[in-house]
Amino acid sequence: MKKRFLSMVAVMLALALVLAGCGGGKSDGSASDTITVGSKDNTENHLIGEMYALILEDMGLKVKRQLSLGGTAPTFEALKKGDLDLYPEYTGTGLTVMLGETEPEKDPVRALERVREGFKQWNLEWLEPASENATYGFAMKKEKAEQYGIRTFTDLAEHSHELVLAYPQEFDVREDGLPGLQKVFADKGGFKFKKQFQIDYSLRYKPLENDEADVTVSVGTDGQIAGMGLQLLIDDVGFFPVYNVAPLIRKEVLDAHPQIKDRLNALAPLLTDAAMQELNWKVDGPDKMEIEEVAKQFLIENNLIKG
Repeated sequence: MKKRFLSMVAVMLALALVLAGCGGGKSDGSASDTITVGSKDNTENHLIGEMYALILEDMGLKVKRQLSLGGTAPTFEALKKGDLDLYPEYTGTGLTVMLGETEPEKDPVRALERVREGFKQWNLEWLEPASENATYGFAMKKEKAEQYGIRTFTDLAEHSHELVLAYPQEFDVREDGLPGLQKVFADKGGFKFKKQFQIDYSLRYKPLENDEADVTVSVGTDGQIAGMGLQLLIDDVGFFPVYNVAPLIRKEVLDAHPQIKDRLNALAPLLTDAAMQELNWKVDGPDKMEIEEVAKQFLIENNLIKG
């Protein structure tokens, strides 16, 4: 009986060692020698996620990629569960979606302070954000903007009654869209256009291309702005909130690999609006380059990884 008991103990110990070695994932939140990098399922976020992965590999770290997972919700949930260790997120999204704040923050420094404090509840840390601002705005063909002397939102408000606007879903009913702008510029034409119509978000530049609209709602880092040579209007009243992208990382992973901070922070100042427009266009424009190629080329050219 004693021998049988000892034999069973030995088997159980052996099984425990095997299970410990295999590991079924990181749902316990523990740090791992393999760092899992994720991203959302859009060109820009995938590009930046690939840059993070390449930089970590250049540091000699083992990286697992889980890129283009989906939208904000599944990607963030994967990070909280420990299925991801880091991914690129936007300060404005962190405030409005994750923290549920109703007042959009327009100051980038304050936005970063608020998300850093708010995300402590999940043991998540924000590294340095890029200057690029993936927020809403307006774009026009340069010749049309020059014709009317339009450079700013205020200029657009004064000439809106002469122009045709194309916009994506909900922009005409949201307070952080057309209704809010009409209140801000009530004394300058009210942001009321000669004609306006809705277009699918993915097709929002087609009306400009086909001369069916004079103005379209844009995002500041869209590749079409650079690729089509468009004029991005200046938000001179600070209407739209800031959406600066930054590495969002699990604290225990950063504690285990503190050198990650400096290496990823070195990327931040290089990701300007103009840089992201160009990079996005390389992927989404006529060249249709692979994301991996575009990301690697950019990092090598800027001496962030070895060639």
